[in-house]
Amino acid sequence: MAQDAREEFVDRVKAIDPVFRRGELDAFWPMLRALIAMAPDRADLSKKKSHYLASLAARSLARDDPRSAIDFLDYAERTLNPRDLTPFLLDERSDYRRKAQQAL
Repeated sequence: MAQDAREEFVDRVKAIDPVFRRGELDAFWPMLRALIAMAPDRADLSKKKSHYLASLAARSLARDDPRSAIDFLDYAERTLNPRDLTPFLLDERSDYRRKAQQAL
């Protein structure tokens, strides 16, 4: 069962990524919300969710869109339990937030 949730998470990310790359935000945000809402009690998936949101922030920065980067980081802050995350993941998000704020 645990592996099934991880596989479902990976499958959903694979479905969301092309939508994000195409900039189809009306379709993207509901898909992202559903991804982040799945298995809220799973610390292993919380770690994956944190890293995925940080990667979306990084890609937004690469597109010269620091406001979207901050939106992804704020969403992570609102939805993920920091007790489930490693110091590396928390630092990763802090680093991207600092870069986004500097780019504004």
